[in-house]
Amino acid sequence: MHLNPQLDSNDLHAEITDLQAIDEVNRGNREMFEVLVRRYNRQLFRVGLSYLRQHEQTEDAMQNTYLKAFVHLGNFQRNASFSTWITRIMINECLMILRRRRGAPEEALPVEAEFQETSVPQASAHMNLKEMKVLLEQAISTLPRNLRTVFVLREVQHMTTDEAAACLGVTPGSIKVTLHRARERLKTTLLGSAAGIELFQYRAEFCDPLTAQVMGAILGSP
Repeated sequence: MHLNPQLDSNDLHAEITDLQAIDEVNRGNREMFEVLVRRYNRQLFRVGLSYLRQHEQTEDAMQNTYLKAFVHLGNFQRNASFSTWITRIMINECLMILRRRRGAPEEALPVEAEFQETSVPQASAHMNLKEMKVLLEQAISTLPRNLRTVFVLREVQHMTTDEAAACLGVTPGSIKVTLHRARERLKTTLLGSAAGIELFQYRAEFCDPLTAQVMGAILGSP
């Protein structure tokens, strides 16, 4: 199933489908790979951040993901979802990074990012959308990694249960159970107040340089 991820507002190729861009790249038009990079930057950033919780390492994983996807693009099966395919590559990159830093405890969040359950209902009534967005992102970041990843895929990236299961290599039933647990760990009031807010944005000042790095490596390769 094609996910139609949200495109950047400056994407001049929004009308080009994933398969059309892939076909162009496979025919030798490497420049068309930029369509896929810009289209999936936001999605891969969210997925990577749910695993790594570090901006720099997430961008490293994104760049490696795009380069591997480019190299193996000829192996992509047209009847599959490109979104799921590239997300699985990203997850594997994140897992390799986590294996390399195995033994080190997951980084502690700043004190101000701690999620105090008793303070949310009273504070939420006085928060503007920007403050609520920050608090929600911080609350999601405090979830255990398995809950955090499933929540981001399902509720932030809006994947279906089957799509999230395919990305993570688990059963749809496992996704449902994990998502329920994640929701239970987050405050209902907090989630309701954040409706319509875009989370974990990958802003242009990050998107453009990373896109340039990926395309520079692709166009400069033999």
